[in-house]
Amino acid sequence: METKKFNCKMEEVPVIGSFILESLENNITDFQDFASDYTQEKVTAIRTKRNYCLDLEKSNSVTQQLKSATGTLLEKEKELRPSLNKLEGYVKRASNELDITPESFGIATVRTAISKGNDEGVITEMKNVLKHATRNQPALVSKGMKPEFLTELSAAVAEIDTLNNLQNSLINKQIATTSANVKDYNELWDMITKVCEDARAIYKGVDEVKLKQFTIAALIKRVNAEGSTKKEVTKE
Repeated sequence: METKKFNCKMEEVPVIGSFILESLENNITDFQDFASDYTQEKVTAIRTKRNYCLDLEKSNSVTQQLKSATGTLLEKEKELRPSLNKLEGYVKRASNELDITPESFGIATVRTAISKGNDEGVITEMKNVLKHATRNQPALVSKGMKPEFLTELSAAVAEIDTLNNLQNSLINKQIATTSANVKDYNELWDMITKVCEDARAIYKGVDEVKLKQFTIAALIKRVNAEGSTKKEVTKE
């Protein structure tokens, strides 16, 4: 796997490329005076690579699927809380008839896992809670729990388990997609950092305002301030 050359998020690279392209075109005469290879073909090559990386981002549906799956998973875990509250109430009412103490049911442990976003922990601990509850179902039903309560709770846990597996699968796909695209992002990064190096030779000690327009650290801060995921870059 190719190692990435940039010290920012992948999706920020084409955004930074757009900033540098705009500054380069606005000051193209300065660059052409510095070096004759700053031709229109060179500018077009940078734009073409920038656009290609943008297309990679837009076509990467895995990221959106992952966000959706993660959001649904967290919501389903939070939805367990009311059922846990009821189960805890039945457990306390039947405390003298259970084969374990109410504290040993593990309900508090599930709540902690939900609060921490520990998906695997929620699933594992909920399965333990269901085992204890199923084993003690007659006592719990005698204290008001409906027979179908555990069936519904078990179905909710199964749904969370399925969503967690989907999330893990999408994470693996995202890693594979990212690895495959690093080469193109590295190529764009090489192009724009070379422009920045030349800008330093042109503007250092001469025009600090223009130099900042070609300073990678400043551009990364600009992306973070504006929100790279919200900024819509229009192709030219």
